[in-house]
Amino acid sequence: MADDLERLFDEGLPKGRKSLAFIKKAYDSGPQVLVNRLITDKLLAMSGLSFHIGTDDPTMRRIASWLLTEHQDRCDDLIQRLWKRCGREDVKLIGLLIANIEGDAWAKMLQIINKGIPIDLFLEMAEEIKRSGREVPPVQFFNNWQSSDIQKQNCMLIASLSMKQEYVEMVRNTPPGGELFERIRQRSLDA
Repeated sequence: MADDLERLFDEGLPKGRKSLAFIKKAYDSGPQVLVNRLITDKLLAMSGLSFHIGTDDPTMRRIASWLLTEHQDRCDDLIQRLWKRCGREDVKLIGLLIANIEGDAWAKMLQIINKGIPIDLFLEMAEEIKRSGREVPPVQFFNNWQSSDIQKQNCMLIASLSMKQEYVEMVRNTPPGGELFERIRQRSLDA
């Protein structure tokens, strides 16, 4: 027997802007939504994101898997549209898609993230890319992505996933961030 998400997938992914409404409906298809609603409403106000539904990881992975299997040719366009809308689930889905599409996932991630997002969400995206078997890039790669404070901070967060001696100077000289960011910096330098 098909669940709500399978029935939605059977409708197929619409074209254009309707695809975003379809994907948001997919986020709402899991059983976790009502349970998480109170928590997510409080978190949304502080996050700078357009929405936070509270979709669980298994549902997010099913959505990403379906998109990659049935609509891989549309994923690059969807990533751009999802980033523009910038809900929490959109950003998580972007991470899952980038991690599983051919090409330089780190460069795609750094290219698309041009504004601050919650650190936990950024690290989730980065961890997903690392789990896909991609090594954290060398410091020379990061030097090409140092044009703004956001990019410098994002490079430092990626480097913190696999701290190496070659990253020390970059990590030390990254512009300051909030409390969690500074704890990550200190832990990386102490490693």
